[in-house]
Amino acid sequence: MSKPILCLDFDGVIHSYTSPWVNSQTILDPPTEGAIMFMLVALKHFDVVIYSSRSKDMRGRIAMKSWLKEHAG
Repeated sequence: MSKPILCLDFDGVIHSYTSPWVNSQTILDPPTEGAIMFMLVALKHFDVVIYSSRSKDMRGRIAMKSWLKEHAG
């Protein structure tokens, strides 16, 4: 049986998004406090899906993936 899906927005939820928007591939800010730990724990119970307006652009998806690898290991 599959796990339920948990959808999380990237900007302002996972990524603190305190700097102004530059473009889809520029992600300047650190994680929102507690967001990475929440996601890691949630993965035990949910299939976590991250969405963003950045997702419409391949460069944005690559940037989010790289940012997540950097901050979540």
